[in-house]
Amino acid sequence: MNECDIKQYFLNKLVTFSIGKDICEVFNPKFELQNNKLFVVGVVPKGVTNNNWAEGTICAVSWEDVTDYMIFHSVEDYIKCIEKST
Repeated sequence: MNECDIKQYFLNKLVTFSIGKDICEVFNPKFELQNNKLFVVGVVPKGVTNNNWAEGTICAVSWEDVTDYMIFHSVEDYIKCIEKST
């Protein structure tokens, strides 16, 4: 898959990135080069943090630290999946 395909793949999606034992939820992530290091940069959506304390905050995940990711069509779809698992 080339870079152009990946950009479209993440467009307007909620993506969860696994970094070790942690998971970072990012809405509409895009690749960005910062100091010669590749990051996935997006926004923390409403509903994924306790009390929505991080809602709207820009977040970045180091691509080299990502072990896997899951793509959801929307924040609502992600929240439904989380609710099913509890």
